[in-house]
Amino acid sequence: MTITEHPLVKSYLATMARETAGLSPERRNELLADLEEHIVVALAEESASGDDEIRTVLTRLGDPRTIAATALGDELPAPQVSRGRTLALLGLLAVTGPLTVLAPLLGVPVLIGAIWWLWSAPQWRNRDKVIGTAAALVPLLFVVAQFVFAAGTLNFGLGAFIPVLLAVLALPAAAGVYLLRSAGRP
Repeated sequence: MTITEHPLVKSYLATMARETAGLSPERRNELLADLEEHIVVALAEESASGDDEIRTVLTRLGDPRTIAATALGDELPAPQVSRGRTLALLGLLAVTGPLTVLAPLLGVPVLIGAIWWLWSAPQWRNRDKVIGTAAALVPLLFVVAQFVFAAGTLNFGLGAFIPVLLAVLALPAAAGVYLLRSAGRP
């Protein structure tokens, strides 16, 4: 068991995570990582292994509520995002697949707009935005591949083409579901 898995340390960090819920995800993750690193170093310097020694080190670090209040005071509150705007963006992202494949002249501008909107939305981490962008670009890559490769070059038959096409069309919708689930996560 590592020192960060000790029940007292886990409880301290969980309290800190709850108290910093109002911070932006990037700032909150940075603060929690810095605090965890600080705890590991402080416990190693003190050679703390018992509950009383760990409590002493955690007490010296400070009350999680006080640390969180200080961090929240240093940062503007995280912007509140309406559920309607989130659902509208995810719906737009989901239709980019069929639009890009069936009507590329309309689908590509909609795809660009959806990706721009995704990256300007504050409710997702960069990792989630990269996943959403990659999934949204797959139909465009599919369309480009159809023009780049001659029709006879990728002759895998209609039996294989239809499942591939369905998967390509469903991928942006699946990414939308993933983003919807991750929008609520801190």
